[in-house]
Amino acid sequence: MFDQSFSFILTIAALVAGFMLFTGHGSFFMKGGNTQARARKYDEKKMEKVSGICLILIGVATGVDAFTTSVAAKIAYVVILFVILAVFLFVLRTKCIKK
Repeated sequence: MFDQSFSFILTIAALVAGFMLFTGHGSFFMKGGNTQARARKYDEKKMEKVSGICLILIGVATGVDAFTTSVAAKIAYVVILFVILAVFLFVLRTKCIKK
């Protein structure tokens, strides 16, 4: 029961943060770390959109995972998360870099 309710909370949080970032209203989620160095290197608006899309995808995957119980589905969930993160890093390093 706890596992499923945690998945629902994580799903809602990821979807809300993802939509806020995607629409440009969640820039406060991007604060922290070395923001000046990141601002010099990356296009902040593109980075927000890409981060928002990834969070939405993670939220959808987590929501679907909340309804599955098989080991194969759990393995597929972890693989999907790694693929989303790998694509995020690729896009971040290729499309979001300032020129």
